[in-house]
Amino acid sequence: METQLSPIIDDARLNKLGERLFAVWPPYRDDRRAIEERWLKNLRQVRGVYDPEVLRMIPADKSKAYPKMTAWMVRGTIARLMQLLFPMTEKNYGIKESPLPDLPTAQLQEVLDGLVALGGEMNDTVIEKAILAHAKGKAERMEVKVSDDLQEMEFITLARKVVRSAVIYNVGILEGPLHRAVKSRTWQQDVNTGKWTATEVDKYKPLFEFTPVWSYYPDMTAQGIDKQDGWFIRRIMTRAEVEALGRRPDFLADRINDYLRKNTSGNYQALWWESEIKGEAKSAQASAQGKESRKFEILAYYGGVTGADLRAAGVTVPDADLGKTINGVVWMIDNVVIKAKLAPLGQNINSHHVFVFEDDDLSILGNGQCDVVRDTQLSLCETVRAMLDNASVIGPMCEINTEMLTPGQDMAISKNKTWFRESMGGQSDAIPAVRNVSIESHLPDLLQLANLFLGFGDKESGLPPAALGDTTGGGSEALRTSKNASMFLGAAALPIRDTVRNFDTFTISMISALCAWNTRYDPNPTRDGDYDVIARGSTSLIAKEVLAQALENFRAGITPDEAPHVKIRGLLAARAKVNDIPVDEILEDEDKANATIERNAQMQGAQVQGQMDLIAAQVKEVLTRALEHEAKASALGTEAGVTVLQTIIDAITKGNKSAADQAKNLVAAHAADTSRIVAEKPVPTGGGK
Repeated sequence: METQLSPIIDDARLNKLGERLFAVWPPYRDDRRAIEERWLKNLRQVRGVYDPEVLRMIPADKSKAYPKMTAWMVRGTIARLMQLLFPMTEKNYGIKESPLPDLPTAQLQEVLDGLVALGGEMNDTVIEKAILAHAKGKAERMEVKVSDDLQEMEFITLARKVVRSAVIYNVGILEGPLHRAVKSRTWQQDVNTGKWTATEVDKYKPLFEFTPVWSYYPDMTAQGIDKQDGWFIRRIMTRAEVEALGRRPDFLADRINDYLRKNTSGNYQALWWESEIKGEAKSAQASAQGKESRKFEILAYYGGVTGADLRAAGVTVPDADLGKTINGVVWMIDNVVIKAKLAPLGQNINSHHVFVFEDDDLSILGNGQCDVVRDTQLSLCETVRAMLDNASVIGPMCEINTEMLTPGQDMAISKNKTWFRESMGGQSDAIPAVRNVSIESHLPDLLQLANLFLGFGDKESGLPPAALGDTTGGGSEALRTSKNASMFLGAAALPIRDTVRNFDTFTISMISALCAWNTRYDPNPTRDGDYDVIARGSTSLIAKEVLAQALENFRAGITPDEAPHVKIRGLLAARAKVNDIPVDEILEDEDKANATIERNAQMQGAQVQGQMDLIAAQVKEVLTRALEHEAKASALGTEAGVTVLQTIIDAITKGNKSAADQAKNLVAAHAADTSRIVAEKPVPTGGGK
């Protein structure tokens, strides 16, 4: 197979590629128009601003109040999702070895050599078990590396932006991993002098970036996010930022500089939705017209391009792949290609990770909170406006017949006012010149209607008040105990289980990309291997008290024969997790814990030995007294000492204090009997021999 080892830039072919992709851009841009209209409605709904068509229908002298029910739901939903997706006591993902790991030849040989060195029987079962253990260790080390990467980039902050975007606009997007250059410290030893020297080296670390939905132009004709031919990312840059692209090694500097020479002003023109946002924004942006010509619109296409097009940009492509469609990245200014590369992490790893709040059969970008509750929000707005309009006309109102009043009077209504009127004669004098006009109040009915719409909003959003932090709707009994409160709040979270599952898909995509980045750009034989990424977000919705109760029942049911097979420390850690207690903060170091257990065992042994010594001393004392009394009893011809001696023997055999006390009591009783016998025995007289 012939392979081009030193490809060169083919300007003519790159120009054709730019023209072809630039011709595809308008359909992508226009197909998103309906979605952009929904996004604008969502944005206004969260901000509490009426759509122009609704505002035109409200009379100028009527109330324009907008109760921000949607904004409250959005904030509560974001907070609730972040609590569920990022629990305190565990990660929402895991990296696990594949069931049948596929190790590289070198690693497989390393496993086989290790088994041979250990000796013993070699068979398929033993080898597969060793391979699985080898892969498990690599997966655990990769998980530690990924956790460290996410912590350094403050991933939770990025994740909140993605969640907020998905709640408001139905979709949230994260791009990466990208490269971030950092200085790393290291040391080395001079081979000649043996001196150790501290040095700094350039090192790259992974970085994710949040992508606003307004910049993301998907293939709206696709059947799903993962079935697109490609997508565009639209970026607006300053001239200095475009010049900086020309200094990067992955861009075509000559084509960038040539474009900038020919175009002294920018090519950016505001799209319709940008004009709408700027027109409505209450900021300095609204007056920033005229600066737009200084900006540049950069289009980045991510998707299928031919191998020949990539070779034209200087990418090494085998001859056999020239006619194939390969996932690549193409950047353009207008129709001028300034970058064309292979997908950075391989053909099966996405560079953009999409979180869809709620799946929708009518759009690959899904459905969301704002769309679902829009009608209820507008109905609530209309009800509240009616309440305020009704309240504004409730008050002192009068009907005045000026012809009946004495001329020159003040017509203003005031307290304790006296009205002077002239007699008109006849029946007209019975008609008051000033009459009260009563406007009926409908506030109680309107308030009931407003509460009805608020209830509709709770049900439509799938988040009852308890899920948004309002526990008053559950009754006092549900919150009487911490267990009941946990069950109550856990049940309130169940309606958004599907949303959490969608985030699990996002998590798998993102963590898989991060693992691929580490394998390719920060390789380490101790952690690079065959493993799968798993997401645990949906499992956090299980009522924790159910698992806690199961753990307690399991612990109580362990028999003495089963106890050696149970990892007590692991069981303790699991019980802490289900109660949201940080395990690392409360569990003692394992070595210190084992030392404490050994010390306690020694102290308990010393206490037992002291008790045994005390019993032995008591038995010795009882034995001494018993022998004395036995001697007296034998001299008197009694056999009571046999029972005492047998009790003493039992006490010594059993080795317990109760038996010793029993023996002591018997000796005392025997001594009393012996004294009584001695006292009652007749004394011999001296009258005979």
